[in-house]
Order: sequence, then C-alpha cells, then structure tokens
Amino acid sequence: MQALIADGLSHTEIGRTLRISRATVKTHVNNLFAKTGARDRTGTVRYAYGAGIAQPPGTSVT
Repeated sequence: MQALIADGLSHTEIGRTLRISRATVKTHVNNLFAKTGARDRTGTVRYAYGAGIAQPPGTSVT
C-alpha cells in the first residue's frame, strides 16, 4: 500500500488497483499513519523511501 501511495495514487485508485473499497483503503492508510508515526500521506511516503519499500521516481533499483 505504501508503494501505491508513493506512486501518488488516490484512495479511489488504490482501491481499484487492489480491488478493495475506498473505505478499506482509508482504514489501511490511517493504520499506516499510526504505525509509522506519520501525520499525512507525505510522511508515509518518506517512511516508505527510508525503509526501501518504495523508490523515489528516477532512481534505479539495485
């Protein structure tokens, strides 16, 4: 889920990708906020980059 958030997908787009409801996405995103200590989506993206869960655009995977 964090990789999809890092890709800039909206709750609706994430739901379509994962075939879950928008409400379920919102619940999972809020759980990510709690687990990572983030206050917003930007904070979860920063966490995902730092943890190696997602790569910033323009970087290659080694």
